[in-house]
Amino acid sequence: MPTALVPHPLARACRLLGAPAVLDAMPQLAAASCGNTAHKMAEILNDTFTAGTLVLAHRGLWGKYSGDTALPENSSRAVLTADVQRMDGVELDVKITQDGMPILMHDFNLGRTTDVYAVVGGGKYDPATNQGANPTVSSLPLATIKRLHLLTPDRSTVTGWQVYSLDELFAYWKNNNMQLPLIFDVKTADGVRAVHTAAVRAFPNHPEQVVAMKVNATLFPHPAAFVGNSRYVHAIPVYTTNMLSSIDVPASRVEWQSYAHTLEINVKQDDGLLQGQKNAARAEGKRIGVFQAIPDGPVAGKFYTTTARAVTRWRKNSRRPTREMPIPPTIAEIPASGCRSASGRSPPTTRRPPCACSRPTADAYRITRRNRLIV
Repeated sequence: MPTALVPHPLARACRLLGAPAVLDAMPQLAAASCGNTAHKMAEILNDTFTAGTLVLAHRGLWGKYSGDTALPENSSRAVLTADVQRMDGVELDVKITQDGMPILMHDFNLGRTTDVYAVVGGGKYDPATNQGANPTVSSLPLATIKRLHLLTPDRSTVTGWQVYSLDELFAYWKNNNMQLPLIFDVKTADGVRAVHTAAVRAFPNHPEQVVAMKVNATLFPHPAAFVGNSRYVHAIPVYTTNMLSSIDVPASRVEWQSYAHTLEINVKQDDGLLQGQKNAARAEGKRIGVFQAIPDGPVAGKFYTTTARAVTRWRKNSRRPTREMPIPPTIAEIPASGCRSASGRSPPTTRRPPCACSRPTADAYRITRRNRLIV
């Protein structure tokens, strides 16, 4: 599909200079890469060293940050916009339909982002009151979901953009000659298997160069379990503080480090509960990511939950909203790694090539807003 998007200055700089990280004055696009897909993916997975901060567009590049305030999240055009603007990649969310098909959708429910009410009835969903049509993705077959249209980010208008299946996304990616890697945030084992199947079908010779997955360590505490579900598409394990009570986080991290060179360890303040795990991973030359959410609800200071309801931010294990913000909510901490490992991979095994590393460089702080810095 042709696009009339005006290239971002970084995109023009890439063509002129052929160099990553060309605009230090633009922290939100700090080290956006100009390389091909395989090289970009190698940087994200830390198989190829880069000292800069990599920027992935969360749910694509959408809304006011795309230059089009009406452009919906997780839409095909949001992915294309991220590619045109030379983002290092996109992080997209996957949910599974009633008949087992993977689609692009952030929430487990459909009410916040689509006109599902027009298809199933019940009235338009209101996140503030939690009233209206808000069925789960898993309760409807793909054929029904394909009748839905995405809403504008402010939810005021139904757009012409439809919910995409992964098969459609991969075809769209190829038809538009995109180069940015596709990182999928997957919450279930059946989702992992579905993403792997679709990726291998779309990219039979090199799925691992185009597609990777982020998975919670509670879902796969050990890499062997993940590889049993995804032989050729690789993973970035995610650790959050609520996992400390459900799995042996130190043991899990050690095992995952034999497979993954990039880990997401959510330390959002100095000496946080996972600080020791972050320090240990960095000492091994791993690239570390952390996600810091920002309010995106309909009212200032509120968030949307993954079921689409708008709520205030809650303190862990508390019924009271918290006002504590140890660091500004628009800041993400992304250390640059000292790892300079080879880019070769051995997909069928649970262990990836060893990494000869120097000590990681200092942390880099960047404004993220809609974009997510994961590496």
